[in-house]
Amino acid sequence: MSLSKQPLLSVIVPFYNNENFIIDALRSLFSQINDDVEVVIIDDGSTDNSKTLVDRLLQTLKASNFSFISHENQGIAATRNVGLHHAKGTYITFLDGDDILSPDYYATLAPYLHQGEFDIIDFNFLQFTDTVPPGISDETHRCIPYDSLQPESYYLKPVFERSNWHLWSRIFRREILNGESFENGCRYEDVIFTPFQYFKTKKIAHIDKVLYYYRVNNSGITRNIQAKDIDDILFAMSKMLAYIQTCPNRDKVAEIVAPMIENCFIEAKKMTKKVHGYYYYTPENIALFKLAAELCKNTSLSRKKYFQMKYPFMDTFISKINYRLRLRR
Repeated sequence: MSLSKQPLLSVIVPFYNNENFIIDALRSLFSQINDDVEVVIIDDGSTDNSKTLVDRLLQTLKASNFSFISHENQGIAATRNVGLHHAKGTYITFLDGDDILSPDYYATLAPYLHQGEFDIIDFNFLQFTDTVPPGISDETHRCIPYDSLQPESYYLKPVFERSNWHLWSRIFRREILNGESFENGCRYEDVIFTPFQYFKTKKIAHIDKVLYYYRVNNSGITRNIQAKDIDDILFAMSKMLAYIQTCPNRDKVAEIVAPMIENCFIEAKKMTKKVHGYYYYTPENIALFKLAAELCKNTSLSRKKYFQMKYPFMDTFISKINYRLRLRR
């Protein structure tokens, strides 16, 4: 691909073994974009027919504003890093290979990207399983700037309360991602990556409109929990706790991020129960939870979760008894 000018937007599309979905995903994108948008497609070593199908589709396109990269399987984080390395747009976003863009996606976003006022724009999404939700005919929407005149503890709080860190439900100015990369080998890389980008700027807006359709895929990582996933979600938690400790305004930052810390704890609890049958925590986990309880004790963190993190052995004790009782039935 060769472009005479810098693209306004780069869309990074990583995929792995998405032969049933990848063509619909790409069509939902190419059907609405123009030469202001470059598309960086990366095949993460697919072993099914995905790569062949994508090759065929790209050959039928009149557009030249795309690049197609294929490498040996390295995982989603490494594949997204390849996309970041190749993306040249003023703004960067992501499309997963089994999802669909709203038909209004680019028409809604383009005016704000051309204005260049915001560094991050996030927007609404809908989940679906088999049938893509029908497009909403109402063209109206609200673009709501985050109130940058308020202290951080207020204007960023709605983001952390939602605890929605998907890469694909937001657009980033490329400059704020300079020097950033995803943690290779880690799943839940969006939770590890996205929250920290919001501390870099006060030029943030939310578009109150559904622009992305997320497919609930039963073969996806959130449906197939592994023991390492516990470490990955807690890595995100530990990274945020370390960030809090470096901040001079530690209490304010702790107040902002408390919902994210709580959410990571809840997800880790669920995972341990799925993997072990009860709430099982390593000594490292316990130390991390106690640190979280200490740093977030004067925040909006729920009292129940505060005590569960401060005294995790109680969680383990009670759930282990219940687990053994279930086994005897």
